[in-house]
Amino acid sequence: MQYDRVIHLALLLPIWFETVHGRYGFILALCRVLNSLQNVEFIYSLNYDKTELLRFNSTENKVVAYTEYAMKWADDFNKKPEWLHKEAEKIIAHCKRYGQLFLPEVEKTVKPEVIVRTVRQASGKIPAMLICSAYDFYPKPIKLTWMRDDKEMTADVTSTEELADGDWYYQIHSHLEYFPKPGEKISCVVQHASSNKPMIYDLGPSLSESDRNKLITGAAGLVLGLIMAVGGLIYCKRKHTALIISAGSQQLACSEPLQTPSNAEE
Repeated sequence: MQYDRVIHLALLLPIWFETVHGRYGFILALCRVLNSLQNVEFIYSLNYDKTELLRFNSTENKVVAYTEYAMKWADDFNKKPEWLHKEAEKIIAHCKRYGQLFLPEVEKTVKPEVIVRTVRQASGKIPAMLICSAYDFYPKPIKLTWMRDDKEMTADVTSTEELADGDWYYQIHSHLEYFPKPGEKISCVVQHASSNKPMIYDLGPSLSESDRNKLITGAAGLVLGLIMAVGGLIYCKRKHTALIISAGSQQLACSEPLQTPSNAEE
């Protein structure tokens, strides 16, 4: 599965200029990498007083004006397409050399952490709801698919867009509503640039509300039984120790010689 990646490889330092009346402008030169350093796009933008006046894109090799004031400039530039192409190629060559330093980062991919879980059990006419969540992946493009016994499910499936975490990573969530059948297998299939084959995550067996309550009650009873057993062992241990001490004291008392009147006189 091929994905198109757009990475801002080199953001050249903008050139700021300001008038005595507080108005300002800047020139922005930007290199963008499309999938690899063999496909680099150069964009030049002239902005003044919060308005973009014109923009050059090396892919189109054309200058576009966004205000009436800048139309004459754009027309003059567009009359020299060969010169525009030559100048853009010079800058792109610099971007490629600069980008070699960051090639590992450009090619970097991070495998998503995927969780498949039940968020609502089926009840009567209300279907069950599952959610497949993929966290902390890079780059952005990703595809989540639901499978039921190895057959793709397309009905009653809703997904969010790729959501930016704010730290270069992304997350996405897909929901599935369905009525479960005994013995079936539900899977979430994740396709991403970090893996050369689809990643399949099966939904584990889920418990009904009554079964969950029984499990909790049984676990609580087991814990209580263990506490009582440990308490009984401690009690027996202490009682046994006290009996040994008591028996030793009695034996010591019995081993002393009997006092007789003759012995007392002596």
